[in-house]
Amino acid sequence: MSNREEHLLSVLRVAAEAQSQLESALRPLDLTVDGWRVLMTIRAAPGASMAEVIEALVIPASSATRVVDGLVDLGAVFRTPAPEDRRRVTLRLSAEGVRRLRRAQDVIRAIEPRDLGSPLPD
Repeated sequence: MSNREEHLLSVLRVAAEAQSQLESALRPLDLTVDGWRVLMTIRAAPGASMAEVIEALVIPASSATRVVDGLVDLGAVFRTPAPEDRRRVTLRLSAEGVRRLRRAQDVIRAIEPRDLGSPLPD
């Protein structure tokens, strides 16, 4: 196996471990990793469109729609028509979304990565 292949496998192992730890930490908050990522995306870009969420998360449109639907059902995200084009839907965090995101940040800070070499930065 080449050094490049070994490095890629190592990166994928670390990513899988981080994903697993994040899933476990977020589960009690009724959030998935993708749900958390959507909340983070909307926080960074209030009024983001579904296309922007799909691009940021690099997931299929159907998956993004399911994640956003779940966040809407939780009351964490609002869908609203864009003022300039009522056919376009924008996404905004609700007070519940901000609350869940803050709670998620607290549990994420408590994660101590196993076998990742160093603690996560704040």
